[in-house]
Amino acid sequence: MENRTVYYTPAPPMPAVLLILERGEPLRTVLLENSMTVGRAAGGNIPSIPLHSAIAGRHHGEFHFDEASRSFVYRDLNSLNGTYYNGERIPAKDDSGSEPVSLRDGDVLRIDSTDLQHPDAVAMIFCTGAAADEKWDALDLSDKKEILIGRTVQNGICLHDFTVSGTHAVLQKSGNGWKIADKGSRNGLAVNRRSIEREQMLRPFDTIRIGRTMLFFSGDTVWWQKRKEQVYDPTHSDILMRVRLESVLASRSPFTPKKTLLRDISLDIESGDFILILGGAGAGKSTFVKAITGQLRSAGSQLSVKGNVELDGLDLYQNLRMLKSRIGIVPQYPDYRFDDTVYHTIMDAAKLALAGDYSRKEIEARVEDVIGRMMLTPIRDSKLGVISGGQRKRVQVAIKAVGDTAFFTLDEPDAGLDVAGRKDQMDQLRRYISREESIDNSAELKPCAESGNAVLVISHYPDDVAHMYKKVIVLAKSSRDDAGHLAYYGDVPNALSFFGVEKLSDIVMEINAEGGRGRADEFIDRFAQTRGGSRG
Repeated sequence: MENRTVYYTPAPPMPAVLLILERGEPLRTVLLENSMTVGRAAGGNIPSIPLHSAIAGRHHGEFHFDEASRSFVYRDLNSLNGTYYNGERIPAKDDSGSEPVSLRDGDVLRIDSTDLQHPDAVAMIFCTGAAADEKWDALDLSDKKEILIGRTVQNGICLHDFTVSGTHAVLQKSGNGWKIADKGSRNGLAVNRRSIEREQMLRPFDTIRIGRTMLFFSGDTVWWQKRKEQVYDPTHSDILMRVRLESVLASRSPFTPKKTLLRDISLDIESGDFILILGGAGAGKSTFVKAITGQLRSAGSQLSVKGNVELDGLDLYQNLRMLKSRIGIVPQYPDYRFDDTVYHTIMDAAKLALAGDYSRKEIEARVEDVIGRMMLTPIRDSKLGVISGGQRKRVQVAIKAVGDTAFFTLDEPDAGLDVAGRKDQMDQLRRYISREESIDNSAELKPCAESGNAVLVISHYPDDVAHMYKKVIVLAKSSRDDAGHLAYYGDVPNALSFFGVEKLSDIVMEINAEGGRGRADEFIDRFAQTRGGSRG
């Protein structure tokens, strides 16, 4: 199956940046565009990305944006010294060059003559979490033995990142090299996109993720982002989550056979998305949500996932400690104290979520920021018992957002409400991240639209607010393997056309075997064909 979403027109992708490090040159940032060449500038040859290195070919490689995968790719043009991708040399394919390699945040491309660092080697770091004009600080390690890294100013490397602990990690000289160790941080850290348990030796050109900040270790220098608050741009999209599930299986014990609940689910979720999840009986809606949020238990069964889920460019299951604060699972029936005000409810949650080395002043500032972004300022001092159901649901989302959550899931948030209540509830949730409304110049909506979060909703009343959803995921249970499959992913108008219905609720009737028309396999196959795949 070709891994791409269909049936809607994505916004242009967020720009990607290439960080280039050459000997004797300052760190250089290049904004990647659709198609760019890289090579040594010599004579009349001026590539899009000119290099000075003597071991770089004149036509060394090329970058290109691939529309199918919605990601940048790199291809070596059969250069003499080759290109190393995350430490492995890219093999030639034919006379035109290598196969394209898909680039992810933190990938390192290195032009070298061997698998060891050559004096004229060039390192190029692909980065989606930085802007072209973003500044990078550097620290020379040649006369250092230990460097503390954290949020507070007494550290040798101070990261202006709310998700970073006061003293988060330490760089320590170890023999002839350097190692990085976790200092008991809240969210941990990753080296080359993989979380470490306690400490790890570093190699030249390793990338480090602490919170949402990238650091780059060159062997004798460490570079890091001077982060500035990024403003959500509704005219550009960023892939927040990539879902590539081969299967999700469940078993009640190691001695019982495993049952396949989901199979072949491939889709991308973008910043600013407000997505409805529809499915027939037993199609695996709740299982899907659990699988993409790192919950490995369901109804007494242990779930096992084949495939991968990436959030913020990191594998969810390899980096769950780092990423769990980015996921907000909003309960259907929260335990409210209705006599508490909105402010005190969010403040109590913040004290729990940010307990440790956050000062009272920092916690208060975070609460005020979340209240403003969630448009709760007018009811800030109101008791939960007197505000609307929709406003209470927004308070629930705000509670999760205190910890820098970017991806929210809500299971039947409109359950038990009348039509007016359901519309109000969903409008409250949708307005938090609406891409359409963010185009409006309304000052009231602007702070919320800037966040660019994504929300997934399971609802049994989809038609009340069908116009609010940007996309819809339809899962259907196949009669061939008794597992849930992706039967559609795209926008709402095309969903109605694809299933030949007038209402979203009618889609469930088309695919349900019991009480419906039982056409699940037909639509699973049709959707697979639109992606260039087939089932049989």
